Amino acid sequence: MASTTGEVDPVAAPANQPTHQIATLDDEQRVNALLIVSTAQQLGLPARAAVIAVAAALQESGLRNLPHGHLDSLGLFQQRPSQGWGTREQILDPSHAARQFYDRLVKVPRWEQLPLTRAAQAVQRSAYPDAYARWEPLAQQAVDAVSGACVLPIAGEKVAAVLAYAHAQLGKPYLWGAEGPFAFDCSGLTMRAYQAAGITIPRVAADQWRHGQPIPPGHEQPGDLAFFHMQPDGPGHVGIVIGNGQMIHAPNRHETVKIASYRRADLIGFTRPASR
Repeated sequence: MASTTGEVDPVAAPANQPTHQIATLDDEQRVNALLIVSTAQQLGLPARAAVIAVAAALQESGLRNLPHGHLDSLGLFQQRPSQGWGTREQILDPSHAARQFYDRLVKVPRWEQLPLTRAAQAVQRSAYPDAYARWEPLAQQAVDAVSGACVLPIAGEKVAAVLAYAHAQLGKPYLWGAEGPFAFDCSGLTMRAYQAAGITIPRVAADQWRHGQPIPPGHEQPGDLAFFHMQPDGPGHVGIVIGNGQMIHAPNRHETVKIASYRRADLIGFTRPASR
């Protein structure tokens, strides 16, 4: 049983008056919807699967990766370690949670033709199976809205050029405002690395954050930008993802350009600059 409560209402709408506007979702909910949709696409599943999954997550958690729930329920879908959904750490990984949901959904006979409530209930086994119905219009709007925002990877040769440039700068000093070739600040490095691949991005980290398409955590790829330390006008630091939880960045005036982990407490998120 995934959940038995159905207590979370992500848009604070009365039970008999659900809200059917995608604009009511906040940034956290949109990122989670994007992750659910992109996971379905990666698995080769139709949009209907994503609608069912988003509706289930809206009902179970309000599209939030909750570290708590009824009994041992956790995460986006309020999945339970005791019911074979994975360990606590796995369930709190949204990518794992979405894949587990889809893995069970596709095993439901004729799931594509079932009403959303029956399809979701076959996976979730909720004490409130009819509650999923109220979220179907909002889930459909969310899937429609974010489907076009699931960003394709940058062409391999361009990623290679970005990473080759960044690697060539390792060991060079940090200097605020510097754009190379002998020193860099964080966004000067990322801007020049993308220029080496023929891609123009803004100069400063906050503008680079607003420029790129958001990438759900767990779906970042080499060449994506990782952002840190949110300030009033946007992130204060940026690095280039190179894979395996690592990035190349120009940290500060006490350190040189180096490879480091991006899995740190002040991580805000990831973006993928448009390849053009």
